[in-house]
Amino acid sequence: MKRIIPHIPNITTAAFVQLVAVVVFVSAFLLTGCSENELPGDENTDTNRTTFTIEVSDGGYAPAAGEKPGTRAAENGYTTRFTAGDKIGVFAVKNNEIVGVNNLCLVATAETDAGDGSLVWKTEDGETPIIPAGAAYYAYYPWQSNNKIADKVNASVTDVDDFFADLVKNWAPSTNQGTYTDYTGSDLMIASGTPSGKSLSFSMQHKMALVVIDLPKTKYTLTDASGEQLPDYTADGAPDTKFNGFTPYRMSDGTYRYLIKPAATNLSGSYTNATSATAEWEFKASVTAGQYGKYAIDSGTIIEKTHQLQAGDFFMKDGTLLGKDETPTPAQQAACIGIVYWIGDITGNNNYGLLDEKFPSGTHGLVVSLWNMLDPDEDPDDPNSVRMTWTYDNYDDYVGDWLGSQNGVTCTWDGIPDGFSSIAVTDKMQGYANTIALKEYNKYGYGKDGNERVKPVNGLDVFETAHPSPSNSSGWYWPSVCELKYVCWGQGKESSTTAGKQMLNEQIKKVSGSNVFGKYDIYWSSTESSNNSDKAWDVDFSAGTAGNFSTKKYGTKQVRPLLAF
Repeated sequence: MKRIIPHIPNITTAAFVQLVAVVVFVSAFLLTGCSENELPGDENTDTNRTTFTIEVSDGGYAPAAGEKPGTRAAENGYTTRFTAGDKIGVFAVKNNEIVGVNNLCLVATAETDAGDGSLVWKTEDGETPIIPAGAAYYAYYPWQSNNKIADKVNASVTDVDDFFADLVKNWAPSTNQGTYTDYTGSDLMIASGTPSGKSLSFSMQHKMALVVIDLPKTKYTLTDASGEQLPDYTADGAPDTKFNGFTPYRMSDGTYRYLIKPAATNLSGSYTNATSATAEWEFKASVTAGQYGKYAIDSGTIIEKTHQLQAGDFFMKDGTLLGKDETPTPAQQAACIGIVYWIGDITGNNNYGLLDEKFPSGTHGLVVSLWNMLDPDEDPDDPNSVRMTWTYDNYDDYVGDWLGSQNGVTCTWDGIPDGFSSIAVTDKMQGYANTIALKEYNKYGYGKDGNERVKPVNGLDVFETAHPSPSNSSGWYWPSVCELKYVCWGQGKESSTTAGKQMLNEQIKKVSGSNVFGKYDIYWSSTESSNNSDKAWDVDFSAGTAGNFSTKKYGTKQVRPLLAF
């Protein structure tokens, strides 16, 4: 039976704390007679340039009437955070005509000198843009090609809503917002510029409406393959979640987000309830532009299920499980992010207490991702971009010296756990601790871009964005050689074999769009060699052998992330 789901009232404009404020600083000098996006040579000097920077000053949305205020972190969950590669379009208008800057594409670019992740905004050619002075300025996100935007702006008006009226009217959010790129690509924002001296600020306004869908949670009573009781496990979502005719973006807190035009929109879907029956839901979303409405599906429901946890189980993006002997439906394949390959607890001494607070009863097992990590510096469409070196360029520093404050190197990691002095340990499931340490090491490092020393840990953030992990998991991390061996060998195996790889490949093949382990694949671990500072451990998946003979700065191998749950 279908049920109509009441929703939390939309937040009014007056209740907003503040919309996203994007501040872009540019030089403002008079240019005339320039063609589209052209930068003149005579005036293109260092003295009349300044780099673009961006600031996001959004306090978040105020809670809806009747709700308790959320934490600061939760309130900040509705801001737009620009990242390197994002593009905005800019216009300059004088005397009812576009002058000099006509849909100028500006790209968010990492500020390499700062080393702190800050962004500057440059042209697609990497140049600092010059903007005509004394004009009216308009900007929008995400940038559209000239043929898509040309007839959708009106230079004869002075209000930003009127300038972009046709763009907003004809904007159609994608029905597939399942990835972060697709989701943000539907989030139309516009702004008028406010000049001040040589700076120009744009305070972006969202023109679409945001629907937040909160599904029931699932509590599992787990046993292992021998029937032994395991700690209970609560997943972020419901089994067999389906959305009819649309694909929202799943957030790490288990909710789903979907952008719509600000008009009443019917949305529906289903999930499997505690009695293994299909529970259908539907509601009419009615949300104003720039606001969000939160819709709770069977609010507060906990689905209780029993499950025998086994290596080979399918692990979904909301943390729910599908038995190893099941055949995933197309919807389940789309929701799957990994395969359970090891059952057990990696808290405590394995990871120096770093996972204990998140898993007070211990972890239930480990999941290997369906995909290889992409090289963070290469074209994601290049099939060879999954192969990477352990370190950047010529950097082969020994992380053990830094962790142990040895050989004149002082550890700069505030809060380093007691007893953690090496990532060269080969007999612990300590990939999570290794990953945290390497991220801290990159902050300390003086690599190619100030914070780039060990390459794979920089790729994890990109991987997490592309394949979000559930909030009740460890998040994706880079496995230690001990963990990586059991991916290839299989749990319980104590010698070189490929039984684990073969089992995993049979399961991975059941999920469309995933990456099986190749016959000759070799994978980097996060474990460095204890007797050769320029080398790190890897596992050869053709024979199941582990070795520490590969040089960090020259060897190119693949990386396969894991998570604990």
